[in-house]
Amino acid sequence: MHPITTPIPTTTLLLILLLLLHLHPTNSEIQTFHLHSDSRPFILFQDFGFTSPGFISISVSSASISSYPTPTPTLLSSIGCYYAPSPARPALEQALLQHSCITSDPFVFPIFTFNEPPKHFNQTILISIPDLYFIFFLNCAHNSSISMTLNLETYNVKPNGDLDFIDDQFANLPTTLFIFSFLYLSFLLAWSYYCNKNKQFVRKIHEFMALLLFFRVFELLFHACSQHRIRQIGSPYLWKIFWLLTYFIRNVLFINVIMLIRAGWSLFRPNLQNLQIRAIFVTVGLQFVASTCFVLINGLGTSSSGYGLWTVTYYAVDFICCVIMTLPVSPSIDNVVVSAKLEEKEEKKWVYKRAYESFALTLYIYVGFTRLGMFLIRAITSYNLWGLSIALELTIELIFYGVVYSMFGPSERYDYVVLEDREEDHGGNASLLADLRLLEF
Repeated sequence: MHPITTPIPTTTLLLILLLLLHLHPTNSEIQTFHLHSDSRPFILFQDFGFTSPGFISISVSSASISSYPTPTPTLLSSIGCYYAPSPARPALEQALLQHSCITSDPFVFPIFTFNEPPKHFNQTILISIPDLYFIFFLNCAHNSSISMTLNLETYNVKPNGDLDFIDDQFANLPTTLFIFSFLYLSFLLAWSYYCNKNKQFVRKIHEFMALLLFFRVFELLFHACSQHRIRQIGSPYLWKIFWLLTYFIRNVLFINVIMLIRAGWSLFRPNLQNLQIRAIFVTVGLQFVASTCFVLINGLGTSSSGYGLWTVTYYAVDFICCVIMTLPVSPSIDNVVVSAKLEEKEEKKWVYKRAYESFALTLYIYVGFTRLGMFLIRAITSYNLWGLSIALELTIELIFYGVVYSMFGPSERYDYVVLEDREEDHGGNASLLADLRLLEF
């Protein structure tokens, strides 16, 4: 192996993480990559779970190499597109971490090289051993850059001869997404019926919660349609755009609803204090950034030079949002009974405190499972269980929605009386002190 002593970029570090955790960073759709004077030593195009038989089909056009000094034929033979099964993961990690040339690794197989520059090239590789395969580009020549247009198709062949462009481990993903979109639709209808039945207790937060369910239904539906079209023809067409758009709206709306619930808005108090408003604006703004990064990640793919930056930003900002969401919420409820004119104040106070303690516990469990729990599951399980991990994550999210909505549905338990000016000022001061205590915590 020939070490290439160049700095390790953010993209490389991130791809190491993706490989180590067995994550699935790319889409399995038919893709076209445009490289222009690209000097990166390693470019991951795609990973794909093959059954038998499976095929990798690559076509290259307008290929050229620029280098000074002119690379030797030996180095030219180590510049090209390669594929490798899962046993090659340690070699890939070495290539990413040390920028080593791994063309001599027994598990790394060439598709084409620049020993004879393929200005126009077509190649189809038969995959006869089922496994997870990585398709990537290696550039072992220092101070050289590559320009080309590459079309990549990865697919399995069904027993009836039809092509299946979706990963083997995600074969049931479209059906799973359709099922969960139906479950959320049923949830939305039940929520609408319950709100209509208790319309005298419906607040604005309940309307936001209904809107959140609405976008969740269509997010899952569009994602299912996208995966279904990929499986059939290798391209999602407009379904992917619809999915990413609804994902973006739903994710921002989700963090908004959670922050409004934990502030007690329209459930325990009609107005929010300045600190609470600022905290919500900051959190929603951060989630806006995280959702934008997610859209860019799915739109750009791992071959993009900006992929590492967007992915690191996404995980960092998402982590910050989770930290803010899970800040203790129960201390701020102590001032609610002071800021409102309530009958049976002590009884109401304990109702509110129990509700918030249950909500805080539910939120901690949800964040723990969907972030840390799923992180560990995907790190220790094989790629064959990736589809099941997605179904598990969707189940946890549905349970979380169900528990939170059952806690804060329209009910006389959470009815409040609009404040008089004098009492509102008193309640505002108490709320401000509670928020300051919360921030100090």
